[in-house]
Amino acid sequence: MKKILMIHTTYRLTGGEDVAFNNEVKVLKNNFNVEVMKYSNKKISNIFKQFIYFLTNNNRDSQKKLEKKLIKFKPDIVYVHNTWFKASLGIFKELNNSDIDFVIKLHNYRFDCGKSFFKYTHLNGRKRCDGCGFNDKDNLFFNKYFKESYIKSLFLIIYSKKYYKLLKKSKIVTLSEFQKNFLVESGFESKLINTLHNPISIGKISKNFNYYELKPKSYIIYAGLISEAKGSKTLIETYSLLKNFEKKLVLVGEGPLYSELKKKFENKNIIFFGKLDNEEVISLIQNAYSVVTNTNLYEGQPTLLFEASKMKINSVYPNNGGISEFFPDNNPFCFKPNSREDLYHKLILLNDSKLVQNQSIKNYEFIEEVYSSESYLNKFEKIIN
Repeated sequence: MKKILMIHTTYRLTGGEDVAFNNEVKVLKNNFNVEVMKYSNKKISNIFKQFIYFLTNNNRDSQKKLEKKLIKFKPDIVYVHNTWFKASLGIFKELNNSDIDFVIKLHNYRFDCGKSFFKYTHLNGRKRCDGCGFNDKDNLFFNKYFKESYIKSLFLIIYSKKYYKLLKKSKIVTLSEFQKNFLVESGFESKLINTLHNPISIGKISKNFNYYELKPKSYIIYAGLISEAKGSKTLIETYSLLKNFEKKLVLVGEGPLYSELKKKFENKNIIFFGKLDNEEVISLIQNAYSVVTNTNLYEGQPTLLFEASKMKINSVYPNNGGISEFFPDNNPFCFKPNSREDLYHKLILLNDSKLVQNQSIKNYEFIEEVYSSESYLNKFEKIIN
């Protein structure tokens, strides 16, 4: 049985990548000898030392921790997920020195968005970046990836410029063919890139559904970041235009627009729940009439939509990035990206309950066939071999 070491840096607030990593660990542990090494961005003990690690992208503490694990576990291959920022790029020096094969999984497009010091090279003639949502009005000259911090953005750029060069000569796993083609068009070697979806585990479902005072199938749900890049405001405004629409709109999550939109739009038909535990979110999805997303960004593998299909719940989504790869062709609830008009028509289409039910079944059958655990494991075997 092959020995696999999985490496991941958890975010300060638990995100989709963290959930995806944990799900993948569960699946692989059933078929391989798997050990996990996690770093965490939640706590910073020595500020000065972390500042040096930031500048050099070489966290000696993380490297030492990895060195001990490699000596003790002796993995056949190392499967690397998020390295920003605690793991740092220094772990790849350790892997190269140990002469152990590794493969890197990309969950987003930050590697590309953060590699420029200036906004004009980031945008490259566009008004907005589809990878991160950065637009030409965000800053005067500097590529301020993190809107709240120049320093954090600078550290990311230093990190990303080195990471981008490292990726170009490494074995990479993408979540979609769209992302793979994006890399190839950027000059990456196709032979070094494989596509592998994230396995989905629904997990526990909250039994406290009645707490929300919502009747099953009485609402459509959005779960995720409440932000401009995710199209939250446009979604709410478009929903508000509907007449004689019997389903409420439920929004779960927080973000930069949360307080503003909650104050402006919340009423008996538009409900903001804020941040909830994962099992509570799953419960809300399971009892929803449909899920909906209006993201303006390229998505890796949208967990919300995947979970909905697994539970035979319909999805309304934009044909953006690689999202459509996770649904059967000619889905009537797929709309044009950044189109209020098309989104409006798809929401009206939800009035056809028979169409919603039929499409829910089609979505479920599609992912069970194309994105099954067996399919995932077969692809993973080919990648590591």
